[in-house]
Amino acid sequence: MNDSPDKRLVRCWNRLPAFRAVAATEHLPTASKQLHVTAPALSRSIRLLEEDFGQELFERVGRRLVLNQAGQELLEHVNDTMIKMEGVFRDLAVDPMVGRVRISAIGLLTDHFVLPAILDLCRANSSFEPDLLVHSSLEANDLIARGALDLAFYFEGVSDERLVIERLGAVSASIYCGVTHPLFNEKSPSPETILAYPFSVPRMGGTGRSIDGWRVELKRKVGMHVTTLSTNVQVAMSGAFLTVLPDVVARPYVTSGQLARLEGPLTDPMPIYAANRRNDGTLCPSCLIKHAVQEVILSLEHGDIVE
Repeated sequence: MNDSPDKRLVRCWNRLPAFRAVAATEHLPTASKQLHVTAPALSRSIRLLEEDFGQELFERVGRRLVLNQAGQELLEHVNDTMIKMEGVFRDLAVDPMVGRVRISAIGLLTDHFVLPAILDLCRANSSFEPDLLVHSSLEANDLIARGALDLAFYFEGVSDERLVIERLGAVSASIYCGVTHPLFNEKSPSPETILAYPFSVPRMGGTGRSIDGWRVELKRKVGMHVTTLSTNVQVAMSGAFLTVLPDVVARPYVTSGQLARLEGPLTDPMPIYAANRRNDGTLCPSCLIKHAVQEVILSLEHGDIVE
C-alpha cells in the first residue's frame, strides 16, 4: 500500500476506538454493544488495522480476542495518547466534570462512601456521567493502567508503579452479632470468649487476604466465606456467625436493636484507598471525585474516623 504516512495515520486513528474496545473486553459482541456498531463491522475494522500494521494484533482463543505482544505494545501507546488528549479536552473545558467517568468500588464502599460523593457531584454537574463498576483491587489497577477504568476505591494497601494509589483515611470497625447469637446480651465478652465462635469472613481482596479489619496476626474460626463485605450485614443479623463491620455501617442496626457491638482489641481501623493514573491532572474528574469521597469519609462522626 503506497498511501502517504498522513493518510495512513488518519485511517488507523479512526480504527483505534474499535481496537481499544476489543482489547478491553476481549469479546467482539460486547465491544460492538459498547460502540453501537455491528460485530462484523467491528471485526472488519480490526482486520483492516492489522493489515495497516502488517501483523496480527490479537490471538484468537475460542470466542475471545486476546492481545499478542504487538497488540499490547500498540495499546500502551494508544492509551498514553488517548489519556493525554482527554486531559487536554478537560483542561480546556470550562467544567472538567463532563462526560462519562468509569469508577470501581465494592459493596459497602460504594453505598456509604463513594455513592454519596457521586450523587453530590451529579447534582452540581448536570453533564457528569458516572459509570459505577465492581472490581477487586488488582483487577481495577490493571484496568486503570490499560485505560479501561478511570478510578477505583478499595480497602487494600496494594502497590502498582503504574498508578497513583492514595490512602484517603480510615474508618473504625468492630465485631457484631445478631439477636439470636449467644453473645448478643454479653456486655464485654473476653477475647477468648469471642474467639470461641466462628466468623463470616469476606474474601474479595485482590491479595487474597480478608478486608474486614480483623488483625492479621490473630487466628479466628471461619464458619463462612462471603464475596463482599456488604453481605456480612445480613449474616450478622441472622445470628449465625460473628462478623466484623465498619461502625458507621452497623450503627443503624445497633440503634434498632438488630445488632450488638462486642468490645475487644481484635480489630483494626479499615483504611480506604483510591487509585488513578499517574498522569491525571489535578483538575481531572478522577482527582475531583477522589477528593469528594475523602470529604465524605472525613465528614463522619468523630467516633468512626481514625486518621
